[in-house]
Amino acid sequence: MLQAQGQLRYRGRCADCSWIGRPFIRYSTADAAARDHSDAQRHTAFVVDQYDMRIVGSTVRPDRAGRA
Repeated sequence: MLQAQGQLRYRGRCADCSWIGRPFIRYSTADAAARDHSDAQRHTAFVVDQYDMRIVGSTVRPDRAGRA
């Protein structure tokens, strides 16, 4: 499936390692990928747009208390 040129794309990135998620059209999907990475690896992750600019408020930090 080809994406139209100029269509927004988002992807998750990690501040602690070299992980870069695949591009998504929907912000919510990229945010879910960043949250999954943060939970699995205990890293701080965030969402960037197609220009690699961090989306304000998208930073996900690992849960300090852990899971019950």
